[in-house]
Amino acid sequence: MRALAFREYGEPSRVLRLLDLPRPEPGPGEVRVRLSARPVNPSDLLFIRGSYGRDARFTLRPDGGSQESGWAVAGFEGAGIVDALGPGTGGPVPGTPVAVSATGTWQEHVCVPATSVITVSRGVSAEAACQLTVNPFTAHLLVRDIALGPGDTLLLTAGASAVSRMVIHLASERGVRCLPVVRHREQARALTRPGTRPLTADSADALLEEVRGTLEHGRVDAVLDAVGGALGTAALRCLRPAGRFVSYGMLSGHPLRVRPDDLVFRQVSICGFWLPARMERLGERELSALTRQVQEAAVRGLPGLEIAERRDLEDFQSALEHTMRPGRGGKVVLTG
Repeated sequence: MRALAFREYGEPSRVLRLLDLPRPEPGPGEVRVRLSARPVNPSDLLFIRGSYGRDARFTLRPDGGSQESGWAVAGFEGAGIVDALGPGTGGPVPGTPVAVSATGTWQEHVCVPATSVITVSRGVSAEAACQLTVNPFTAHLLVRDIALGPGDTLLLTAGASAVSRMVIHLASERGVRCLPVVRHREQARALTRPGTRPLTADSADALLEEVRGTLEHGRVDAVLDAVGGALGTAALRCLRPAGRFVSYGMLSGHPLRVRPDDLVFRQVSICGFWLPARMERLGERELSALTRQVQEAAVRGLPGLEIAERRDLEDFQSALEHTMRPGRGGKVVLTG
């Protein structure tokens, strides 16, 4: 079977290779899924670069050799059809469409615990299903955790991203006013909706000026930051006293600058959000309810699940190039 793998950390376009691997066999409690779609997410690229919160396991040796370092398959989510069950597995029967959350989904078949797949509801396409286990769960939990209500104001960096668009949709349903930060006017026009005021800013100073000009008091109640660096630091300055700042991404590759007086005198709360760690804190009943909410939102047309381009696994270089293109609208999906 075909698989996209790497044997050292680095830029994905340089270190990824298309390998031919043996088709895996499911063990006890596992299902094997024939994948048909896999999104290219920022977390996938960070993983390949060695900048993610989870280390790659370089253990695969396609040629059976004894090299000191093997290969690791990329990808954290995907969708397909269950095609085999391991011994003693009572999970979804073969032929069931599922969404998969696992390390190593950029291959044709993957074996995972039955608890790592979600049976896809009727009305959710395979291309939407392949994006189901990361961004929609992230958006729902972020909105839940910031706990804003009617009349509160939320500032979002990376305002045109899939997660931000989902958050805007969910937060607006709660009466929260959303200020997504974007770099281009075309992105701002696409985000215009009742209760949402896009801010066009390509620098920290521009963001501070936009917020001061938009809000009478010049402060927001909460910030969701996926960028870090100078823009994330400027967003932190926009918080009201005792406001909440949540960092859930590092698109700029640069750190935030936090001043002691933000913490001591303004009593600002700063925390990080990482989906795998957050999911581990969910009880079984809570996880089941959240999964149902996510699927219902997808069926109703949750924004942020649009597809920009489809590329076969062997055309991964083109997929990576399109993913890095500024102003891209929608997700790039690896098919085949």
